[in-house]
Amino acid sequence: MSKLSYGYRIIAASVVAVSMSVIFTGCSAVRLGYNKLPDIASWWLDSYIDFSDAQGPQAKAALNKLQAWHRKEELPAIAELLVQAQALATQNITPEQACKIWEGAQVRIEAVVQEGSRLAAPVVSQLSAKQFKHLEKEWASRNEDWKKKWLQGTPDARLKKRVDMAADRFSSFYGDLNSEQRQVLRQQFSQSAWTPEWGFQQRLKRQQDQLNALQAMSSEMTKPAMSIAQVETALQTLILQSVRPKDGTELSKQLQLEQQACQNLAQLHNTMTPAQRLKAQRKLKDYETDVRELMKL
Repeated sequence: MSKLSYGYRIIAASVVAVSMSVIFTGCSAVRLGYNKLPDIASWWLDSYIDFSDAQGPQAKAALNKLQAWHRKEELPAIAELLVQAQALATQNITPEQACKIWEGAQVRIEAVVQEGSRLAAPVVSQLSAKQFKHLEKEWASRNEDWKKKWLQGTPDARLKKRVDMAADRFSSFYGDLNSEQRQVLRQQFSQSAWTPEWGFQQRLKRQQDQLNALQAMSSEMTKPAMSIAQVETALQTLILQSVRPKDGTELSKQLQLEQQACQNLAQLHNTMTPAQRLKAQRKLKDYETDVRELMKL
């Protein structure tokens, strides 16, 4: 399942990223990260955009409001998703059951997109040509890092790296994977519809599409300027296209990747021992407890 990324959609996606990190990190890290999210996200956004003296506090205020809304409106729904996942943890699951959990997460993402776009629109409309140049420069630098991480080395070396990284993530959840389970991961990645070459081309295309869309929202670069309501709608559309592209070919590919991810998760989970499944269930319960504690603050 792909991560949300890039540009000003990060204002909305940042809260999702930390709230969904409940799935992958320990409780204390979740609490610390969530409570510090406005500061972390503001710093991260500034590295891409280079806020003006006026924009920085405005973006920080928007992030604080988004977090307050998310704590009240979204954390209860995330807790319920974790309850559903606990019920499945100790049994074999089907791809359809795995996809149902993911679909529940997508609903939560879309809710954050809607609220985040509303709060981000005034800042987005103020972005300047100079800031877009800064964004392009940051993308270019990070694209080089991405290429070094995913496009260097032999196909076997790349495959091993993907398997090792996935094994580390799943081990933090289930406990150490055995040789059979690592072999399942290797087979899944070797048959994956996603390739680093395709991923990089998509990355470049999305960056260009995002740049064009953001420039069209800028009151400095587009005359007559969009209203704030129009910027809000355009921003929602831009963010949601990352998970539901409007291009038919891209949408078909995205749906294929999601279906494959559900199949892979079900297949790997069903190889887990009773002890590994129990550990996963306990982790999920810990995460639920942590989310409910965050709801009280």
